[in-house]
Amino acid sequence: MNAAPVQRGVALITALLVVALATVAAVAMASRQQLDVRRTANLLQGDQAYVYAQAVEDWARVVLKRDENKQVDSLDEDWAQQLSPIAVPGGQVNGFILDLQGRFNLNNLLNSDGQLSEPDLNYFRTLLRNLELNDQLTAAVLDWIDVDTQTRYEDYGDGAEDDFYLSTDVPYRAANREFQSISELRLVRGFDAEVWNKLAPYVCALQGRVALNVNTAAAPLLQALSEDLTQRDAEQLVEERGETGFERLDAFANSPVFASRPLSQAQQGNLAINSSYFLVRSEIGVGSARARVFSVLQRASNGATTLTRTQGTW
Repeated sequence: MNAAPVQRGVALITALLVVALATVAAVAMASRQQLDVRRTANLLQGDQAYVYAQAVEDWARVVLKRDENKQVDSLDEDWAQQLSPIAVPGGQVNGFILDLQGRFNLNNLLNSDGQLSEPDLNYFRTLLRNLELNDQLTAAVLDWIDVDTQTRYEDYGDGAEDDFYLSTDVPYRAANREFQSISELRLVRGFDAEVWNKLAPYVCALQGRVALNVNTAAAPLLQALSEDLTQRDAEQLVEERGETGFERLDAFANSPVFASRPLSQAQQGNLAINSSYFLVRSEIGVGSARARVFSVLQRASNGATTLTRTQGTW
């Protein structure tokens, strides 16, 4: 007599379960679809941001090629002017050019034959001291770029080779080759975040020997040309060059600042008034995507060539 009501109750519960399962499945499918749409949008916006960064690189090549006087490069030229952010569909583009020869090339520390370059060594140690850093960090840098696996620069500080780096929490080996990027310094013994942040604006990593452009170098880099130079002396050199820079290298070397402490021929051989290497920094925002791209360009008489391109850091 009571079977029909019981069966109707079971049927109702079954129907509710079916509806609940269908609802859960529908919500799951909708959520998955939203994730897929968001993921696809992120990929598309990321690709779009990267293309915009390449456009900034193309702009930099055009600006560098249009430079009429390539014999002298100074901070008043078009390539040295930072542009205001440019609005693009869905976001904005920002980019500027930096003179890499306005920085000290870490690879200058060793000559092409792998032997220590004394003038560059003295310069780098002086630069470290001027930046209130320990000049004994030099030894670890030299061990990082020399070709052997022996620590052999004890006179300049505590070096480090594979025996040190393989004993760290995350083992790795010394590069034993030229720096490819200044970000490598974070792997070198003694270069923590604080040290790197102080030094990074004044150094670069270019292949082979590269001269320092005195027309674009910052005051600490000019001060490091001699241990006897003071911060005021470096500021005076910056004032003397003005916005247009020195038109001849001997005009810089004959500055009153060097009257009692002339630059040697070896020191002058590491200086220049023009540049061939530039860094293009692009910062792009498209929707929720962000791209920071660094491109190293080498300028020649027929235009500029991209040597490296990296994202995030360089």
